Amino acid sequence: MNKIKLLIIGFALITSLSAQVRNADFKIHDRGNLWETMKDNGTIGAPNPTNRFEYFPSMDWPGGPNEMNKDDQRSYMVGSGMWIGGKKSDGTLFFTENGPFGFVDNGTFETIERVDNFIGSPTYNPAEAEQVITARWKTTENISIERKSRVWSFPLLNNFVICEYVITNQNPTVVDNLYIGFPNLIRPSYQDFVVHNGWGDDFNRTDEFVAYDSTRNMIFARDDTPNFSLPGDIGNFWESAGELRTTGYAGFSFLYADPALDNRPQPSNVFWAQLLNNESFFTIQSSTSLNLYNILNGTDRTLQANAGDHLTPFMLMSAGPYNLAPDASVKIVTAEAVNGIPLEQALLGLISQPLLTNGLDSLNNSIDRAQNLFQNNYQVSSVPPPSPIFDIFTLPSNKTIALSWSPLEDNWINPISGKSNFKEYKIYRSERSFIGPFTMIRVIDPKRTTDRTRFFDAENNKWVFEDQSISLGAGYFYAVTSADSAGMESWMTNRNETAITATRSPADNTLNVKVFPNPFKEVSGFPTLGTENFIIFSNLPAICTIRIYTSSGELVRVLEHEDLNSGEEVWDQLTDSRQRTSPGIYFYTVESAVGNAQGTIIIIK
Repeated sequence: MNKIKLLIIGFALITSLSAQVRNADFKIHDRGNLWETMKDNGTIGAPNPTNRFEYFPSMDWPGGPNEMNKDDQRSYMVGSGMWIGGKKSDGTLFFTENGPFGFVDNGTFETIERVDNFIGSPTYNPAEAEQVITARWKTTENISIERKSRVWSFPLLNNFVICEYVITNQNPTVVDNLYIGFPNLIRPSYQDFVVHNGWGDDFNRTDEFVAYDSTRNMIFARDDTPNFSLPGDIGNFWESAGELRTTGYAGFSFLYADPALDNRPQPSNVFWAQLLNNESFFTIQSSTSLNLYNILNGTDRTLQANAGDHLTPFMLMSAGPYNLAPDASVKIVTAEAVNGIPLEQALLGLISQPLLTNGLDSLNNSIDRAQNLFQNNYQVSSVPPPSPIFDIFTLPSNKTIALSWSPLEDNWINPISGKSNFKEYKIYRSERSFIGPFTMIRVIDPKRTTDRTRFFDAENNKWVFEDQSISLGAGYFYAVTSADSAGMESWMTNRNETAITATRSPADNTLNVKVFPNPFKEVSGFPTLGTENFIIFSNLPAICTIRIYTSSGELVRVLEHEDLNSGEEVWDQLTDSRQRTSPGIYFYTVESAVGNAQGTIIIIK
């Protein structure tokens, strides 16, 4: 009998624990410049933002691509969540926790949904966002929540996410003194992983500065220097790349909250604290419902940080108190935003460090635009023509890259103004990455006779642009936008996520095999991120085997080249066992059915 009881108790414990490790379903906002992961359990942010093999966004700015070198990800938040606390009709206190840490209330969760409402689609509605993600869940205390998150791609409107919450009492009796809180782990200095090998995980890396703007109901943070004061660390200057890696301010704002029971201004509580050594105070796993309720409603401010402290911050903004009758609801609207100096300035390095404080003005402007958009019931005042969907392909024989797309100008009618005011296409290119910086390399005006003659393929009804100003072996990212006569221009929603490279066609023999750069000094010279260690073999036959040896004859790498369209192969300077090669002299051989070749590679570092 005792064994049976123990088994039942053990099974109950396992069931309870398994409920806490439920993997939340999620959808991603990837339309604008700020990318975010919205989960079905009320939390926001990547499932595990420090996982080196996952790239889900956590307040990523600039966002994307979907797969990348993890060191290139620009996350500004670990995660955020939702706390709800109040009193039942019998006076019993309750508190539910949905994030921002690992614990999530064991409620019920509906299927999360994403609806795309892209400009140019037949059903486009200018009174709604371009992407809407809806999550619905119910807590164990019978409080149901619907969260609709909205984003836009249009310039000036693409650096924020607006979340509209409707919280409903599903209990048969009234709920009193209800507070709804939004705990945030905004932490702009994710790039500390690159610069300092960690992210706010000890007091040598507590380098966030936090403040509150009462005029915008916004709590915000920026990257500063750690407590031991390294002036060059502000903005996470990465010396090897000569680049500032954290250039933005990140903020969370209340755009609206229903009036409280006592009509006090909302948010009713704004709180931030040092997370290190204090996390146990902010989760039900190591605290109590009463203690957390007192933090939620602002009664307990013991851990409130001082102005000017450098933190690994825990932030909280709360609304309340509310008395909710059965089936009554309360509405709260929030916005998260990131903005700062552009990437072009960040790439100038420390010379741009004095400009970082300009990011606060940019963040303020983003929150102001989010507020205006909400007050206008999400109706935008104007829209640009859509960005065209384009095909991209290489022409090795011409040493060019070509873009091709179907014309939009003949059928475009602005859904707000009713005008057919399409003006031009703008073509942008980056030699560095998906997030830029981009340079405009061509404007095509469909009404200009010379442009139509030069770029329009009437037989296939396609616009075709051939980029002839490229370097073989370099990778490129492209975007094509559309603009109207009023100056409205679409966003770069059509960028290629992986670099496109113009390569040489396969050679007929091995007589002219080339290796570049050779000698290799420090870096390859290719500007695209991730190509710093590339050594290129060119003029190869379509099928061949490349073997690379040390000067003592030890085989370090075998490359099998099988490509009927390319005569180039890349060596990333790794051995077959994925170890980085040392500086020195190396020999290579090329073996194929149409001939063999051999040569020397010199690596200097």
